[in-house]
Amino acid sequence: MNTHQLVVPTLDALKQQSSAQLAQLAEDIRQFLISNISATGGHIGANLSVVELTIAIHALFDSPVDKIIFDTGHQGYTHKILTGRVDNFATLNQYRGMSRFVAQDESDHDAIDASHAGTSLSIASGYAKALKLTSPANYVVSMIGDGSLVEGMAFEGLNYCAEDKDNKLVIVINDNEMAIAKSVGGMRNLTSGENWQQNSRAFFEGMGFGYLLVEDGHDIACLLEQLAAAKQLARPVVVHVKTEKGKGLACAKEHPYKMHFSMPFDAQTGKGAAATVVGRTYAVVAAEALKQKMATDEDVFAMTPATPYASSMDECLTLYPDRALDVGMAEQQAVGMACGLALGGKKPVVCMQTTFMQRAYDQLIHDACYMDLPVTVFGVRAGFAGYDGATHHGIYDIPYLRSFPNMQVMYPASSGDLTALIEKRLANPQGPMVILYPYEPIPNPEPDAGIVESCGLSVAAKGSDGYVVCLGNRLAAAYELKTLLKAQGKDCGIICIQSIKPFPAARFIELVENTKHLITLEESVLNGGFGSLVLETLADANVSMSVLRSGVDDKFVHPGSKDECSTECGMMPGQIIEQIAQQWSDYLGVNK
Repeated sequence: MNTHQLVVPTLDALKQQSSAQLAQLAEDIRQFLISNISATGGHIGANLSVVELTIAIHALFDSPVDKIIFDTGHQGYTHKILTGRVDNFATLNQYRGMSRFVAQDESDHDAIDASHAGTSLSIASGYAKALKLTSPANYVVSMIGDGSLVEGMAFEGLNYCAEDKDNKLVIVINDNEMAIAKSVGGMRNLTSGENWQQNSRAFFEGMGFGYLLVEDGHDIACLLEQLAAAKQLARPVVVHVKTEKGKGLACAKEHPYKMHFSMPFDAQTGKGAAATVVGRTYAVVAAEALKQKMATDEDVFAMTPATPYASSMDECLTLYPDRALDVGMAEQQAVGMACGLALGGKKPVVCMQTTFMQRAYDQLIHDACYMDLPVTVFGVRAGFAGYDGATHHGIYDIPYLRSFPNMQVMYPASSGDLTALIEKRLANPQGPMVILYPYEPIPNPEPDAGIVESCGLSVAAKGSDGYVVCLGNRLAAAYELKTLLKAQGKDCGIICIQSIKPFPAARFIELVENTKHLITLEESVLNGGFGSLVLETLADANVSMSVLRSGVDDKFVHPGSKDECSTECGMMPGQIIEQIAQQWSDYLGVNK
């Protein structure tokens, strides 16, 4: 269905429609979503599960004065359609196009920005308290998936939401028995299995919530009835709604993630469906190395917090179900459990996207680093991370990781170096280590990083007019910059750093101490990042030279491709040449 064929009533008109009319609207929206998202790519599975539920919420609540909070924000596509963004769907997964998540800058109906799971209940508890004082007639509705409900922050929020007994707070649980992959852990006793209805009621009523159940979350009439009843209860209430992830999309039925997210695909056959970047990636290489170690060393354990696709862990989960574990959408649990395994003499590897690694900050520093445990983190998505939300970029890792005592931080420059590092690390892990690598496919051919010295750097190219110093994900840019400088008469060398911490300070100073100019390249925030590390190293060695740092300023970066984000941040080689001309007029022979 094309966008012009979908007729969407205003929110006021929506409230006047019959159940039958709303059911037809749901079917039209479902077909619109399948047609459009199969063409652009996007979060399709979860959105197909909440079409009727979202319509019913908007039919009974008055957005934007009533606040509708989505957890996570990728459930918000029907909400976007109902709030005037039908024509924006063609721009999904384009630079500065419609966000994959709810976004305050898109609409007043988007109460929060949300691209990470588990945040809604804590925010809702505060929002409801504020509304009780300033707008007591209005409600806060939080829609949270059963997968998100296991997040530590979600449990904390759920606990406190029951405290303010007169808040107009409605917690809607979208229960499709899935996080990204299948839901895991004890929460499943509230969503499936014997007596789940009684278990769920006892759990939530025992906490002090009102409890209402909709066993068919695609029955508009039943949804309207129970949501209306929720508004009449004079206390916070849980409306538990059973839905089907990927409903209406035939190829989702057998898909391991129920088509949670996909690149563009054939809606009829499912051909082309891919949950992550297409091609041979560094995540694939890391997973292959991990699989080989698990085959020969029964002490190696692997775990992921609900995102096996991002770390290419599916095969490990199948081959080694007792040692390859999906712990659910719970990063703190993943790192904490890894610490327990390490204390028990095992070699745990936590595989996660670095954008979610920050959620386990406390466990990394307080447990892994303070006890100096041999916990290894495979941090995929370091650097720019594509068209998810701005917070998905892995550009904040280096500043905080390098501040942790005992932490080792590595950034292999090639797929071969990544494999070698994993082999060496898992043979005899000592202390905590994070191994960072990017999200994009491996280039063919890969840029030549040179031979890695034992200290953790390589001289990728020699030169007599200063050095470009980079990490692996900027090595291609370093070579391009070298070419541009050569065209202007400068022969610049390239040093690729693979050990961020410990930093190979002595060898680095030996290489650069007689040069006058350094350029550092990083896909990281500049404040406390890789370039700052280089400056600190020079200062500590009392070596003075001109340093130009290329990286991300103190800002959030729009979702986009590597080149689009680099351009936004002034990090493309041609842009760096302009910065050199401005900062070092004598270097290029340019008069200011």
